[in-house]
Amino acid sequence: TSNIEQHHFQPRGVSFSTTITIQPIPHSSTLTPIQKRKMFSNSMEVRYNKIQNKKEYRYDGWDWRHATEEWEMSIDMLSGDLVHPAHNEEYVR
Repeated sequence: TSNIEQHHFQPRGVSFSTTITIQPIPHSSTLTPIQKRKMFSNSMEVRYNKIQNKKEYRYDGWDWRHATEEWEMSIDMLSGDLVHPAHNEEYVR
């Protein structure tokens, strides 16, 4: 028998569980200030993220199809976060 005959191939696709758990989402007015700070960005954070995103998009040639993949990024040794190559000190455009 060939290798194909020995393996059971399942069709590719998406399936969903029939069992669900409903998690209520609290209204934002019921959140503490600490919870709000953790969940929402202020205008300064949004502005900073916009600048970072534009820098990364420029590095990737202004084309989302050429976006840098996670395996192409370095790792910040202190935080463990992935670092896009656009933010490496050697890179200057």
